[in-house]
Amino acid sequence: MTDDIHEFQKRMEEMQRNNEVLDAYSRIVSGGKTTYKAVIEKKKITLRCKNCTTILEDNQKFCHECGIKVEKSQQN
Repeated sequence: MTDDIHEFQKRMEEMQRNNEVLDAYSRIVSGGKTTYKAVIEKKKITLRCKNCTTILEDNQKFCHECGIKVEKSQQN
């Protein structure tokens, strides 16, 4: 279950950073017009420890609850 949550969180973060998703959404909303640019509010991703699901700060290198090292993929 924890791995599923981590993977979902990772995919959502990647989608928010990807301009192709924004461009596709803009074309759908505008009826195909390429000059329309939608504005999508990007939600800040809450980082969680992969081991114990504790909420982490952006700059943490280790979880303050269980001590596991925060993976670089979680920090980006």
